[in-house]
Amino acid sequence: MKFLGPHACEEALQRGELHTLWISSTVWDRVSPFRKLAREARVVIHQEPPEALDRKSNGVKHQGMIGEGSEIGYVELDTFFPLMAVKKDRVLLVALDGIMDPQNLGAILRTCSAAGVDGVILPERRSASITESAIRASAGTAGRVPIARVNNLGRALDDLKDAGAWIFGLSSGNETDNYLDESFDRSVVLVIGSEGEGLHQKISERCDRLLRIPMPGSTESLNASAASAIALFRVLAVRTKSP
Repeated sequence: MKFLGPHACEEALQRGELHTLWISSTVWDRVSPFRKLAREARVVIHQEPPEALDRKSNGVKHQGMIGEGSEIGYVELDTFFPLMAVKKDRVLLVALDGIMDPQNLGAILRTCSAAGVDGVILPERRSASITESAIRASAGTAGRVPIARVNNLGRALDDLKDAGAWIFGLSSGNETDNYLDESFDRSVVLVIGSEGEGLHQKISERCDRLLRIPMPGSTESLNASAASAIALFRVLAVRTKSP
């Protein structure tokens, strides 16, 4: 897997996933401290002219640095169950339903990292995966949050519910509650669908509660990354006020 740009390369190095670096001669001296860390981690480093990196990235912006390494690994769903015993009503997970755009996925993962989310759940089908585009959109933070990839999202939500989590789905439908009225005083799985289709019916039916983000203006919907940011930081705000 390629890591484009300093942020993505630094994150990959911290995770132990980086094995080769190509650095443009235009930034070579400027990134000397990072080169030292990479060399200590036995990363192979090449100094190249900027046009060589342009060819290697197929014209995608790289800011003078391209890395190559192993893919970001997924965790098993049951990784999250012990957290519920330890953190009790403070677990916060995000499940994505039908997020097909890797740019959108990357932006959501960046928000999850910023919000301290305990884990993200992706379905194997009807979903973007952790690609170079997603990593780039996450500003290299995609590997900071544990990600489980499941064969059946509905069954995964059932398992999390059985373990004590409450499933909250974001929806713009009429039969929804205002997200501002929710206390989020339990382990939460926030389910986010795509802007176009929203939550699939079988996923929506598994939610304990459907929440809407009120929009008094003329815009009727938000994209998934914007909606996830609003909802996640609302959860944090409510929990911060709670004893």
